[in-house]
Amino acid sequence: MITVLNVDGHKLTPCLLHRAWREVDRARAVWIDEQTIRLLYNPFLFRDCRKAALKRDQYTCLWCGRPATTVDHIVPSSKGGSDLPRNLLASCMECNTKRGNRAAFSYLIGKVFSVPNLIKLCYRIMKAKYSAS
Repeated sequence: MITVLNVDGHKLTPCLLHRAWREVDRARAVWIDEQTIRLLYNPFLFRDCRKAALKRDQYTCLWCGRPATTVDHIVPSSKGGSDLPRNLLASCMECNTKRGNRAAFSYLIGKVFSVPNLIKLCYRIMKAKYSAS
């Protein structure tokens, strides 16, 4: 197990080695020593951002219109996307899983005729894409 420190240096719940490497690879943590990482962000802030995105989108998946229980990163976090609400949209688990880390526009092209609110989704994608630049 790897010791995880928050931004202030307080211990959080330990994690497995592969999870620690994922946080470091995504530039969200740094190694302190062989058994310890320090997060460069507040992990509890994401929970608030997630709730804000779900509430803003009325707990409805913007990809298919079904009830949303997760959030989808418009610019995937694996590609440098932030955890801020402008980069999140409400998504059902199925749509979130199917999209994976593909670009939002390429996924949208395959669903363009089945998206219930195409204008709203396009607006969110464009806003996230241009605010990330």
